[in-house]
Amino acid sequence: MTDERTPPRDDEDPRERDLARRGRAPGGNPWMIVILIVLLAAAVYTASALL
Repeated sequence: MTDERTPPRDDEDPRERDLARRGRAPGGNPWMIVILIVLLAAAVYTASALL
């Protein structure tokens, strides 16, 4: 793991360092959460219509 305070090495591309930093972000896209909520709502709606 590289720390934000460590200076970049000479052979390291700054863009690669930015990508690596973003890669440590927790997985999960906000749209994925919205889609899961919509799918859950559709399942509840379908279940309530069948009962």
